[in-house]
Amino acid sequence: MKIHRLAIAAAVAAAAPAAAQVPLTPRALGMGGAYIGVARGAESLWQNPANLGLPNSPHWSAAIPTLSIGLGTRGIDTDQLGDLLAYNELSEAERDALLADIPAGGTGVDVDVRAPLVALQVRRFAVGLSYQTVGSHTVNKSIVDLVLNGFDPQNSYTIENTEGFRAGFWDIAAAYGRRVGPVSVGATAHWFIPREMVRSGLVAADTTFTDISGFRVPTDIRVTYAGIASEGGSGLGLDLGVAAEPIPGLTVSAAIENAFNTVQWSGDLTLRTVTLDREDYEDGDPEGVLEEYDDSKRDYNTAVDVAQPWDRLADSVLADRDAGLPAVLRAGAAYRLGTGTTLAAAFRSELGGGSPVGALWDQQVSLGVQQRIPIVTLRAGFASDMEDGTLLSGGLSLGPIQLGVARITSGSGNDERSGWIATFGLGGRSDTTMP
Repeated sequence: MKIHRLAIAAAVAAAAPAAAQVPLTPRALGMGGAYIGVARGAESLWQNPANLGLPNSPHWSAAIPTLSIGLGTRGIDTDQLGDLLAYNELSEAERDALLADIPAGGTGVDVDVRAPLVALQVRRFAVGLSYQTVGSHTVNKSIVDLVLNGFDPQNSYTIENTEGFRAGFWDIAAAYGRRVGPVSVGATAHWFIPREMVRSGLVAADTTFTDISGFRVPTDIRVTYAGIASEGGSGLGLDLGVAAEPIPGLTVSAAIENAFNTVQWSGDLTLRTVTLDREDYEDGDPEGVLEEYDDSKRDYNTAVDVAQPWDRLADSVLADRDAGLPAVLRAGAAYRLGTGTTLAAAFRSELGGGSPVGALWDQQVSLGVQQRIPIVTLRAGFASDMEDGTLLSGGLSLGPIQLGVARITSGSGNDERSGWIATFGLGGRSDTTMP
C-alpha cells in the first residue's frame, strides 16, 4: 500500500492556521522567546527597531542566512508520525496500537517555516529579506484507516475534519532607530509580497456498490480532494517600538508589530482536484496522484463552481485573504550581569486575532538566560501560554554559527499538540559598539 506516504506528505506540503511559536532568530528561540530586551544590531529588525538606537549596539552586523522550522502533530506524538510513514513495516499489533492512539477527531500536522535570508545593520539602520510559510492539515480517523488499510465495507467513512490551510509571503523590511532624550524610538517599514494562500480538503465521498447474487454490496469508496488557492497579492506594514536603558545593564523594550498593515492576497482563485479510489489506496502511485492533482489546476469559475462541493473552500479563502497579518504586542526586559550572564523576560500578545497566519498561542510569557563562556555562548528558556501550553528551549553560539532547539506542547486530550522547533543561522558583528 504505497499511497499512504503520499497522503501524509500531502497533508504537509499540498495544503499544509500556524502551529508553532517560531521566532526569526536562533538566539531568540534559545532563550524561549525572551529576547526583545537582548536583541541588538540586525536582530533588532525582527524584534524591536527601537533597539537600534540603544547604547552598545554594534557598528555593523549581518545574518546570512537563517532558517527556523517548526513541526508539530495533533492527536499523536511526533515520534508516531514516523510510524505512520513506515506503516507497512509495522507488525499487525503495532498497527492496531497506532490506530487506537489516534483520537476520534483524527490527527494532523502543523508546519511553520521562517527564513530570514539576509539581514544587515549599519549603525542605526537595518534592512532584511525573509520568507515565511505557515500551515496545517488534519485527517479524520476514518480516512487514516482508509488510506492505511484500504476499503472495508464494515467501516463508516466520513470526510469531516480532513482539511488544511497554507499561506506564504515574502517580507522586505527596513528599520531605523534613534535616541530621543532618555529613550530610543524606532520604526520598521515592510513591503509584503504574498505568494499563495490555500484551503484544501476532502469535499466528497461516494460509495460504489456492486450487484453480487442479487444484493447490492459496497465494494469501494471514491473520495475527492480539492484545493482552492489565491496566488499573489500585496501589502505594506509598519512596526513601532520604544526602548530604554534606565540603569546600566538593564534594557526595557516594547514594540507593536504590524501596528499598521494592508496585506491582502489576490481575489483571483484557482482550483485543483483529484479523486482516489480503491486502486489508489491498495497500490497507488504517489507521484502520479500528485501529478494528476497539479495538472488539474484551472481558474475557479464562480458561475459553475459555486454549485460544487468545493465552493465552501473558496468562501474560506476569500475570508482569509482579507484578514491580513496579526498585530502583535511585544514587551520585555533584560539585565546583563558582570559575570557574562544575561537574564531576560518577555510578554507577547496578538491584538484583535482573526488572522489565519497567527501563531498557535494568542499570548506568551517567556523567561530566558544567556551565559557567555570562553569560545561559546549558551542559552536556555521557558515559555507558557498561561494555560496548558509550554515550551522548553536551548541554544548556543559558536563563532558565526547560531543554533537553537525547542520542544513545544499545547492542549490536552484529543486537542493535544506537540512538536519541535529548530533554527540555524550564520552571523557576525563588529567588535566595536555605538555609544
